[in-house]
Amino acid sequence: MSNKNFLEIGLFVGVHGIKGEMKLKSYTDIPENIFSYKGLHLENSNKPINLVFIRKVKNSFICRIENIITRNDAEKLRGLKLFINRNKLSKLSDDEFYQVDLLGFQVYNLKRESFGSIISFNDFGGGLLVEVNKNDKLFYLPMSSKFLKDINYVKKEVVLNLDLNFIED
Repeated sequence: MSNKNFLEIGLFVGVHGIKGEMKLKSYTDIPENIFSYKGLHLENSNKPINLVFIRKVKNSFICRIENIITRNDAEKLRGLKLFINRNKLSKLSDDEFYQVDLLGFQVYNLKRESFGSIISFNDFGGGLLVEVNKNDKLFYLPMSSKFLKDINYVKKEVVLNLDLNFIED
């Protein structure tokens, strides 16, 4: 499901019990919101599925999918990604973005000095970080509103208010 109209919003990381329950990792901004979306799709299917919330366990959720009633059925879904069509999501405000849309963008500071290109996004608990590759060296930069100054989708650029010494020292 590599269609640009779909966004990955979760991953089935395992099974739970013998009744077809799944362990789900949510990628939504508010993790619980994954259960409010209709029209979710597994990466290997065009048929929509319905998720049923059971409970939260640490950083994941235990859930069910209708018609999955055995552990063996659930095992077949382990490792599958969960997608939603973009048109099912609310419109983004000017200061919001989908992380997937910025992968491969070049990152510059206000002086137009290059930090490299975006390869991933992470949040280890201290706020959103962008992982950047410059000359085969990987490092993280903060992406909070304090540092983020501009996203140019036409030029595929992100501008951060950071000094280049941030990565060179």
